[in-house]
Amino acid sequence: MLKKTGIAVLITVLAILVLSPILTLAVQQPTLAVTIRTWSMAPLLTRGDMVFIMPVTGRTNLGPGQIVVFQAPEEGVRDWTMHRIVGGDPGSGFITRGDANERTDQEGNYFPPIKPDWIKGVVPTVGQMPLKIPLLGYLPLLLEENMENPLLIPGFLGVMASILLLDELTKSKKRRKKEAIQKHHFYFISAVAFAVMMGAVMLMGSQFITFYYGVDKNPATIIGSEVGVLQTGTTRELTLVELVNKSAIPSFYLTASSDPQVELENDSFSLSGGEEMEVKVIVHADNEGIHQADVTVGMFLPFLPIAIIRALLKSSVWLAFTVTAMVPAVPLLVMPFLDDRFRKKTARQWRKKINKIKTFGG
Repeated sequence: MLKKTGIAVLITVLAILVLSPILTLAVQQPTLAVTIRTWSMAPLLTRGDMVFIMPVTGRTNLGPGQIVVFQAPEEGVRDWTMHRIVGGDPGSGFITRGDANERTDQEGNYFPPIKPDWIKGVVPTVGQMPLKIPLLGYLPLLLEENMENPLLIPGFLGVMASILLLDELTKSKKRRKKEAIQKHHFYFISAVAFAVMMGAVMLMGSQFITFYYGVDKNPATIIGSEVGVLQTGTTRELTLVELVNKSAIPSFYLTASSDPQVELENDSFSLSGGEEMEVKVIVHADNEGIHQADVTVGMFLPFLPIAIIRALLKSSVWLAFTVTAMVPAVPLLVMPFLDDRFRKKTARQWRKKINKIKTFGG
């Protein structure tokens, strides 16, 4: 019972680690759970905590005492911030403060009053305690801080191999034989964990860029837009990001744009360790109006040929990340089938299921 509970908890933790960054990148805002990176909310929330959040809807009643997540780049709130509402109202804006801070965010014009539509998440509480998992956030923080370390992947594989070896050496012969069939659980969890880590490395190395521009007969500027308003019929070249591969592992980069007026100079390229490259686009001012361009610069480890990754990316960016991340985990999924007893037991279980289906259908 205890072992099954441990497996269930581990799978739940892995699901949180997988879904949180994927959903966050998909909707471009914190979703499900976030990692605390600072001490501004200590001691209630400290660096390394993973905190659950609930999305703000039309039915959400915002008010003093709530811990909220907000951002407004065009108004000076450039980073996602998790602070407590300590005053104000929806009409004039909310006053916020970190529990560990002496001053509010609005003192000294550091932040303007926080408008309700800037708030994207609320931290649920049980009594006065926020819903969180202490220390779990150190996993993505550690991964983020060491993603350029060439020893990251070999180190993770070494840890898993050491756990397997230690597990085998500490078991009696009788117990080893008894649990041979159950090893597939560990291999499956290890495969999922490894795929999660590879997916996280690729996502953190990727860029998801959104910019706005206008097209009109008369050129002009737009606050917060580097492009501004372009004159109809003209083009403009724009450097979106400068990429540097600081790791020793070569990486593939594939780009895609949601706006047909935004042309990418290179839709795919590779960078060896130490190489760098500028990602440039050409904006064609064809259709008048205000436009939003979402450009994905996906970083992929070379587990698949770049042509296959490109084909997956055309279908879905998340499919491309998922399939590429699962490739190095395949050996761990296959390994249990090398055991003859596991294969025979699996075959018997499938025969029983098939017979039940036949009996039910007949």
